[in-house]
Amino acid sequence: MYTMEQAERLAAEALRHKFGEWSDQVALFGNGEFATKKGDFFYFGFQSVKYIETRDEKYFNYGPNCISVHRETGECRFLDIHEILTLNPFKAD
Repeated sequence: MYTMEQAERLAAEALRHKFGEWSDQVALFGNGEFATKKGDFFYFGFQSVKYIETRDEKYFNYGPNCISVHRETGECRFLDIHEILTLNPFKAD
């Protein structure tokens, strides 16, 4: 079983792997409000680094900016918009 901290490292590595050289422009987001555990998964939001630093809307990345990490296998997967809307991972139950 993975801990939240281990899952966060796996998610950050998945971002670097998916976005390659562009990975320095996106990062996990939200000091806890966009990092949660529901069921068998951890969920993490990500956003552009410029938006995180400035909160200027012109740098906001729209779309499905969520990655899940399976708490037993560590498998990382980027969620599509339909999954995010169905799961609503960052809403408290």
